[in-house]
Amino acid sequence: MNQEIILESLARALESWIRHASADQLWQVHRAGGLGASIHVDADIVRVRVTLGEPRNVLSDIGKTDGRLPVTEAFLGKSITAWGAPPPQGSPEREQWFLSNELAQTHARQYLMAEVAEKRDVLTRFVDDWIARNG
Repeated sequence: MNQEIILESLARALESWIRHASADQLWQVHRAGGLGASIHVDADIVRVRVTLGEPRNVLSDIGKTDGRLPVTEAFLGKSITAWGAPPPQGSPEREQWFLSNELAQTHARQYLMAEVAEKRDVLTRFVDDWIARNG
């Protein structure tokens, strides 16, 4: 098993998941984390499926911000009137605001993509753990 091939497959699977995740899934990841992945290798074919809400693992905290969404709020800039001020942190209205706001979701996706790129060491640890368990 080639660690680099598995690592690249994991990174691509995470990026694909981020692009296609529903607003509810994005909110769940930002609020509580919980990303995981299952890896299956047949000869030279690597299949990775991203999961959500699985048992805790090294990927679980990628993207977790407790709902603060720092990238989203950092992009407010001068467009706050068009954007709409986010409801207070921790309020039920904040989740509804996020779920109905495509711009917030776009910025949440950008944040998650950056997390995946920046936390390459976490992805490597996940793959190393998988290889250790599956030889």
